[in-house]
Amino acid sequence: MLWRIRCIGWKIINYLAFNQADLQLLPNQGHCNLNYLLEKEGKKYLVRKFRLSDRDRKLEFRIQKLASKKGLGAKPLYLDEAIMIGEFVEGVHKKKLSKKETRALALALKKLHKIPFRAKPIFFKKSLEKKFTSDFALCHNDLNSKNILFAKSVKFIDWEYAGVADRYFDLATVCEEFALDEVCFFRAYGEKIDKKKLLVYKKIYREVTVAWFAKLRKGELCFLL
Repeated sequence: MLWRIRCIGWKIINYLAFNQADLQLLPNQGHCNLNYLLEKEGKKYLVRKFRLSDRDRKLEFRIQKLASKKGLGAKPLYLDEAIMIGEFVEGVHKKKLSKKETRALALALKKLHKIPFRAKPIFFKKSLEKKFTSDFALCHNDLNSKNILFAKSVKFIDWEYAGVADRYFDLATVCEEFALDEVCFFRAYGEKIDKKKLLVYKKIYREVTVAWFAKLRKGELCFLL
């Protein structure tokens, strides 16, 4: 099958033609997409074939485009109901972070949380509204270690769960995922943190993760065939 798609960049509009044989399945795969590398005319592209059917892909595309302008992710180029194509980002996944990498992650996350964006907020637990002040911001909402690349700068990938939410969910996620040096991280993040609220959101993150993987094992996630 030959795909001939109209890729829209910031300054150019061109056509990219490719066959299934041109796609190289990447060794590191997530749970929500099939990810392929496409190399054409000396350029690298990421082709993501969607597996989840319950995601707002237009919202994902908009958010990723905003993030790419801030240097936080790959520039998205094309979207339809089955695939998204964007620039390919080089980098490595980490499990443990140096102090330098911890600071870089904090600054990247702060930059994401400062991007102006209006949308209906995502609530992980509505009951927390009465207990803590909401800190809504544009969030990634899935910052496990496989969705963060470290190179010359920090890049976030796989934006399907992104939206407006309490920034403490992102903060709790990276703290849990990397067992961070939190003093170093929050000094670089540069904003006062409610430690009690952070502890609550760490617990929420653990609960959400357990529930998500339980649904995955039971086949209850809405996968496209």
